[in-house]
Amino acid sequence: MKIIITTIFIFSIYFVNAQDIHFSQYFYSPLNLNPANTGNFDGDWRVVNNYRNQWKALSIPYRTIGIRYEHQFYIFTEQLSYGIDVINDKSGPAGLTVNKLFGSIAYHKKIESHHLHFGMQGGMVFKSYSLDQLTFPSQFDMTSGYFNNQLSNNETNLISNINYPDLNLGILWQKQMRLIQTELGFSAYHLIMPKESFNNDNNKLPIRYAVYGGINIPIKSFYFKPQLFEMRQHKATDLIMGIEAGFNLQNAPIGIKRLFGGFFTRNDFNTAFDASIFMLGIQIKQLQLAFSYDINTSPLSVATNKKGAFEFSLIYTSKSTIPKKITLPCDRM
Repeated sequence: MKIIITTIFIFSIYFVNAQDIHFSQYFYSPLNLNPANTGNFDGDWRVVNNYRNQWKALSIPYRTIGIRYEHQFYIFTEQLSYGIDVINDKSGPAGLTVNKLFGSIAYHKKIESHHLHFGMQGGMVFKSYSLDQLTFPSQFDMTSGYFNNQLSNNETNLISNINYPDLNLGILWQKQMRLIQTELGFSAYHLIMPKESFNNDNNKLPIRYAVYGGINIPIKSFYFKPQLFEMRQHKATDLIMGIEAGFNLQNAPIGIKRLFGGFFTRNDFNTAFDASIFMLGIQIKQLQLAFSYDINTSPLSVATNKKGAFEFSLIYTSKSTIPKKITLPCDRM
């Protein structure tokens, strides 16, 4: 198994046309989903933390951490917002590390019952790995019958550190229809298609397109939200669909406002189902916590013993201090 994982990782160094970092709780990782989500919340500012640990059954699991901060502001009567997005991802036996630092800005416009959001995001990506943790065919010692890391790997063209700028755009439409709220979003990442290669070739990062939507249906104190997400990047595809359901509470102990859960499936279009995703969450005052677990149902489940990934999201949204518009009656005729 270790040989298989190492081989896959070596190929990923030569051909870095891999799928982007992603979360099963994509809806609770707003800036990784769509730059137009920047500042799209009811409050002055928001902090989002995402943690993902994938394939823990393997000797070296894949780990992703994301931290975001967003803040709303106004220029005259126009609503805008800015955000900062920091991601750290580490994977594989060579410790392939990806660090992303991005800034985003969004413009929000309400037209009657329609809400339109336009966002742009730009920043830098830093990638690195350690060749010392990998074993190459040239390091096989015929005398001892074992691999010897002290021998030359003969890989003279490999670079262990790369970095490049990146640019992302997105748009989001939301509409309130009485009690039902609908939304539809579209985003495009890596618009400048930066060069991404560890061996000095002209490999360019493909554009990642994502489209998603959902309907929030309240029924008294309950709500149901069917959701759909589709992502495409070069030959990689990702389709997540399912439903979130919750119960809103009033006057509950310790300020509990909401209990919720969800079930989703992931399909990569090449296999029937890649994973089943179960989620549970709670909102206490301004703080929301959600935990999800992926059960691997793809052919890789043989190696992972059907253990996929677990995710944890923490979102704190401040209260809004912006006065609401109030229409006062006038006595004049």
